[in-house]
Amino acid sequence: MKPNRLLLMAAAALLLAACDPSYNEEYIIDNQSSHDLTFIWGGGWRYYPYEGGLGFDGSYPVPAGRKVSLPFSGDMGHTSRSAICASARYGLLGDSVSFVVDGTDTLTFHASDTLGADSPYNFDSPRYTFDGLPSGSELKSWASLTFRVDDAMLNQ
Repeated sequence: MKPNRLLLMAAAALLLAACDPSYNEEYIIDNQSSHDLTFIWGGGWRYYPYEGGLGFDGSYPVPAGRKVSLPFSGDMGHTSRSAICASARYGLLGDSVSFVVDGTDTLTFHASDTLGADSPYNFDSPRYTFDGLPSGSELKSWASLTFRVDDAMLNQ
């Protein structure tokens, strides 16, 4: 009887490990402008970059013509477009975000601006694209939300 119990326990452990329903989310800034940016955010309830790494102080450099990914959330379960938007709004962006342009000018957006075409808080803006790996129907095991910055946005 003892070998059967061990065999059942081993099978249960393998089954639980094989069906790990976890997800990861990342926020991407796609700097299509001709300016170097520093992205400064006010949230952070789920974003824990490693100490000494880029972004630990709430700012992140985004060179001209480059994309920068900020992996900021993950847990057990699944994600979706609406879930990653909520995570970005409350977990990363917080009350305000700023783009420091070439180290001199600053463009700041506040959480109350949910309708502005260029606002990072307007998740229906054409500046946003969503991508994800399916884990069933609308649910995703990985998702990214990309915010595009260009010269037209910075020169307003």
